[in-house]
Amino acid sequence: MQIESKSLRRLTPKQYKFALLIVTKGDRSSPADLAIEAGYSEKSAPQMAANLQNPKIFPSVVVEIQRMRDEYNERFKVTYSRHIKRLDVLSHKAEGAGNWNAAVAAEKSRGQAAGLYIDRKEILTGSIDQMTKEEVESKLKEIEKQFSINTDFIEVKDDKKIDNKPK
Repeated sequence: MQIESKSLRRLTPKQYKFALLIVTKGDRSSPADLAIEAGYSEKSAPQMAANLQNPKIFPSVVVEIQRMRDEYNERFKVTYSRHIKRLDVLSHKAEGAGNWNAAVAAEKSRGQAAGLYIDRKEILTGSIDQMTKEEVESKLKEIEKQFSINTDFIEVKDDKKIDNKPK
């Protein structure tokens, strides 16, 4: 990641490298480890890492870290068009490699992002225990009509137990 900046002139090479490492690797490594990677000694690294992130001690480093973070976030932010384009690229690469499962998954994800699929879930409340005998019989008739199921052999008894004996 090559970054040009006016504040770069105020930073030493170690400070600049530390700022770049904090932005790009700060979520995977400790600041002290990043200070060592930037060239600070192991003995002074924990204190230098803390000082370099302190705006009262090194304001230009803190400003540069924030500027780099803003640029990094802008560069990698997810937008609708980037998302759709990326899924298209992944789909074509997977298809080219003969990985049909991945290609289909990427295409399905593109369709979902574009709103072509509707994820519908129905939450039904209540249970058969709360229904009267007449309601249960009525519901069974509805199911029979809806799914062409023969329910002639099902008998509903008053004690709410269902008997599955054929007539």
